[in-house]
Amino acid sequence: MLTAGLCAQDDRVDGTAEKLPVSYRRLESMSIEQYGVYNAAAEISEKAKVAIGVAAIQQPELEPTIKLNFPGGTVADLLNSLVREAPDYEWQETEQNIIHLSRSGPRVSLLDVVMSYPGAAKKTRRQIWDDLGQRPEISAWLESNHCGRFEVFTGHEFSDHNAPISLASGNIRVEQLLDQVATRSGTNYWAVLQSESGNSCKVSIILW
Repeated sequence: MLTAGLCAQDDRVDGTAEKLPVSYRRLESMSIEQYGVYNAAAEISEKAKVAIGVAAIQQPELEPTIKLNFPGGTVADLLNSLVREAPDYEWQETEQNIIHLSRSGPRVSLLDVVMSYPGAAKKTRRQIWDDLGQRPEISAWLESNHCGRFEVFTGHEFSDHNAPISLASGNIRVEQLLDQVATRSGTNYWAVLQSESGNSCKVSIILW
């Protein structure tokens, strides 16, 4: 569990305002009830208007049902309430003011794969997500880890926040790309969930 205190925004000597971490932002009261930490994080992202990325190697049948009656406070207070309900998870805020929520233990190594990314010129979030399946670096990771893709669709995944965006070309980690797409598209959420069941490995790359 990580915590953050609340302090007033100071004016720097050069006259510019120093940007506070998003975890200091104050929130009104809210209720969260979802199966699984990743679903609870998605609801928190939507209601608190905070960008969140979730990464976990999990056993889906052991995921808890999260029920939070948050009385109000900071984003950090809300996230700490979440990880109290799921103590094997922890959160941190990046320098880009994105919350990364991860399960303790082995990291989902797919996030650290470096891609030679060709860039995206005015592509929708759906097009960028579809393109991930064509990236040779991701295909190589799936093959070397004997893992298959597994995402469940309801039909509404790309109904909102699907306006075209552009991304620069260059070497970039999968995690960095997901952060960029989530924030620039406005969906403000992603998750990479790897499930292990016997000798079967499945990974879900969720960008909605």
